[in-house]
Amino acid sequence: MVHHPLKKYVCALHTTEAVERSGLLLPLTADLERPVQPAELAEWISIEAEDEPEVAHHGWRVELEDAVGLLIRPDHDDVAELLEEQTGVRSVVQLDREVFAVDAPRLCADGLRAATIQAVAAANRRAHDPHPAGERATPAGYQSAPASPVPTALAARPEQAVEPPEDDDLCRLVSGDATSEGRPVQIWVNRNGILILPAGTIPHGPLDLSENPRFQRATVTSARAIRLAKSHAGRWIPYSFVDRLRLRRPGLVRRRWTAAVVEKSGASVPLSWRGTRPHALLFWGYIVARCGLGRVDGLP
Repeated sequence: MVHHPLKKYVCALHTTEAVERSGLLLPLTADLERPVQPAELAEWISIEAEDEPEVAHHGWRVELEDAVGLLIRPDHDDVAELLEEQTGVRSVVQLDREVFAVDAPRLCADGLRAATIQAVAAANRRAHDPHPAGERATPAGYQSAPASPVPTALAARPEQAVEPPEDDDLCRLVSGDATSEGRPVQIWVNRNGILILPAGTIPHGPLDLSENPRFQRATVTSARAIRLAKSHAGRWIPYSFVDRLRLRRPGLVRRRWTAAVVEKSGASVPLSWRGTRPHALLFWGYIVARCGLGRVDGLP
């Protein structure tokens, strides 16, 4: 048990207590053939204080080993969401599938590890819940009306999430925490062009960095994009101006994507951001699809 001076810390639990209170965690795939002890989970969590955090005011860096991914739903941000609900945690920004920047100034490292254990355990329980949020179990004794027969062709077809046709003015956020020529920017793309603005210009929530991202969206007409770029010293690059694109995957250390959009005038716009492959594909795909570029360095 860790003891702290009064009023300085707000840790609700520490690692030993979290391990004692948590039950076994059940894997979701056959890749992990046994339940996981909470003490083992604690060893899969790395907590590091950052003197120069990548995200302002988020001074803790939490990293999970790959094995934790076998305990939670791969297409949801459950851990980030549930960690943000823990006592003492103000904000969580997901930098990668297993990497989080955390604003928790009144938690010690052991308290934050305990909070992370609680969040992963809750995400594991949620993954195995037969009645997820929004669904109710059928009350005992209740019999529903017989279901109408479903045509065989429809019954065999797997369920697919269908998005409505996209409007040309609907911008999607590639990164709200990018850099360009040394300054923090946000990068948006739509069917008309690329919009690069100083960070914070268009408000948005935390970016979903999962493998199936639900991208932040904003409606930005070409006229509004030009006005925003002028008034905020940003940049609006219509696809008709683009000559070529260079995109480089992140290295093992920095984990940053880098790109250069080269205009037909010869001007080159450098960009760098942290994110997962789907966000890079979003950026790459819009430019290639709309420009019909014959040569592209980088993805797919």
